[in-house]
Amino acid sequence: MTVETKTGPVSGETTPDKPTVPAEPTEEDITQEEGIQDGEAGEENDSNEVEFPLDALSRLDTMINKPRWIIPVLPKGELEVLLEASIELCKKGLDIHCEPCQRFFQDGLMTSFTKILTDEAVSGWKFEIQKVNRASGDQTLSRLVSTTRFTCHGTKPHCKFHVFNATRQSETAPEEIGTERFAKPPDARTPKGWLVDLINKFGSLEGFEILQQRFLSKDQPLNVSVIHALIRPWGMCYEMLTQNTVQTFFMPIVDRIVEYLDSLSDEELKKESKNESRNDALSLIIKNQLDTSTEYYWARMGFETSDMRVSNFQVFSFQLLHPVLEKPCIKSAKARRKDQKPGDVSTQDDFELLKISSFNGKMNALNEVNKVISNVSYYTHKHSHVEDEEWLTAERMAEWIQENKVLSIVLRDNLHQPQYVEKLEKILRFVIKEKALTKEDLDNIWAAQVGKHEAIVKNIHDLLAKLAWDFSPEQLDHLFDCFQESWTSASTKQREKLLELIRRLAEDDKDGLMAHKVLSLLWTLAHQDDVPTDIMDQALHAHIKILDYSCSQDRDAQKIQWIDKFVDELKNDKWVLPALKQIKEICSLFGEAPQNYTHAQHSPHLQYRHDVINKLQGKHSLVTLVAGNLSNYMNKARKISKENPSVDPQDLVPDSRYTHAQQVQERLNFLRFLLKDGQLWLCAPQAKQIWTCLAENSVYVSDREACFKWFSKLMSDEPDLDPEINKDFFELTFSCLTHRY
Repeated sequence: MTVETKTGPVSGETTPDKPTVPAEPTEEDITQEEGIQDGEAGEENDSNEVEFPLDALSRLDTMINKPRWIIPVLPKGELEVLLEASIELCKKGLDIHCEPCQRFFQDGLMTSFTKILTDEAVSGWKFEIQKVNRASGDQTLSRLVSTTRFTCHGTKPHCKFHVFNATRQSETAPEEIGTERFAKPPDARTPKGWLVDLINKFGSLEGFEILQQRFLSKDQPLNVSVIHALIRPWGMCYEMLTQNTVQTFFMPIVDRIVEYLDSLSDEELKKESKNESRNDALSLIIKNQLDTSTEYYWARMGFETSDMRVSNFQVFSFQLLHPVLEKPCIKSAKARRKDQKPGDVSTQDDFELLKISSFNGKMNALNEVNKVISNVSYYTHKHSHVEDEEWLTAERMAEWIQENKVLSIVLRDNLHQPQYVEKLEKILRFVIKEKALTKEDLDNIWAAQVGKHEAIVKNIHDLLAKLAWDFSPEQLDHLFDCFQESWTSASTKQREKLLELIRRLAEDDKDGLMAHKVLSLLWTLAHQDDVPTDIMDQALHAHIKILDYSCSQDRDAQKIQWIDKFVDELKNDKWVLPALKQIKEICSLFGEAPQNYTHAQHSPHLQYRHDVINKLQGKHSLVTLVAGNLSNYMNKARKISKENPSVDPQDLVPDSRYTHAQQVQERLNFLRFLLKDGQLWLCAPQAKQIWTCLAENSVYVSDREACFKWFSKLMSDEPDLDPEINKDFFELTFSCLTHRY
């Protein structure tokens, strides 16, 4: 008899034809299958070896790999013949030396059951064919159980076969049976009885004893791939295993796995990693075995004694995760604490580091670390009364991360991958929450992007922008120290990116603390003498944006405070032009008053621009201050001109940033802004002072031209010159012009 369907290649590839319901088995099929006899059973030769049926293997390969595939599942079919021959070789210990036998286990047997269990055609088979396939699985199990080669596909609850037959009732686990069974239905609505029966059959054939003996035997060595292959099937169907099965058979296995992995030396672990580099078996053990065969089992059991096993195994799982990231010596937490005296700090510097560069391996490791981080707070809270030194707490988890320098390790590569950095963020948040983030950690985070590709810089900057709100004031200060240190040696492009990061840190700041720190940092960076003017302007622009977007309740007061700082710069005659620009920009952040606005409508909670300028004028006499500053500057320019009479005013840069023309024009522009937007009059003393220094005592012709244009604008349709001084000012200017020309 055959199981036949019109279908494509093995499940997982593209299927060229739509699966159809197979025809019922015909007599021809049965005759064809029963007629296969010659050379299939194998004969023992004089050397007590078994001849492997190569013809049957060849026919099976052909049948299972053609588009209209056939799985020969009836007695005396190729599948049974090959199974019997393979089992004979296994009993004699010759299977590992027989290439065709290994090929059958890895390809023929695996492919056959993959198709039976996972192909889309499963849903089109009639009940009789489903029963035949179930019986074939039982027979295969019966034959393979003694070899511990039971394939994991048979116990996968979510494969097509078991999903399609999920409502079948179990025949081996009815409620009236009092004997403890190995498995039971997890859900009355979808009992998955056929899978339950399969597990119970495995147990009745002493399969769990054989599985346990394989782990506990000292004669049969373990390795990572063997552990993964043997334990994975039972992790898949953990929900169906009874508590007794887990306690009796799997607890000793878990202890043995811990013992084995704990005993691996650096060289042995390196060998395991190289051997399994393609499949990341080491990380898969962590992902599958630690996950499914411990956490879920214990969650079902609910025993207090098993909780200690959970903590022990989780502690060790961290030690196992470390080599997947980058492995020094493996040593369990318990063993370390026994070796250490109180106050000792373990160091990893003397250990040879083992790298596993696989991105998938490191992602799996980070996933497992984050999974335990998520659970550790729950366990710590649930078992807060437990005083046993082995209980895994959040504090011990953070300690493990520090001792093994996990942050330093994971920051060494893969930082261009956003999903990798996302996993890293969760670890960092945990470390910050546990107050375990050190200044060295911050240095390592920042150093991870210095001089690196733009993708890495962006990812690290995004990471810091998210985490900065959780930093303590001391950590934030240290991070800003890192910014300042990098600023000194950074290129123009790097400074631009740094400015963007610094600005982002102050977004959505409601209490003003972060904004205050960021504004102060930008102020400091912009003041450095070696900063190019365009970068300084970007820093000041970011400064204005932060003040503008501030969510702080006292944001208006914050703006006034910074204006006062810029006025101090003006009073000290330092950094004058940038200070004037910032005062103007900050004042412009305040809205203009409505056209029909009267002072009686003034609200104490709302400040208009002219009100702010008037207050500044009253407090600092800004017009007088700037006019005096312009006069002082012209005196300095006159002195420079006498010392260098041939210098062109367009080439004269007194402060190494702005030309002479810019020095004059920016001061005049600021004065006009104060007069116009502040609704102020230019009074006689200041008008005369400006006219005298620029027109009467000009240094260059351009000074007089700038003065004439400025005063002409003041006397336009909306004059800013005090009307009471118009006559005196015109007499002054006429006298000056008559005298000069």
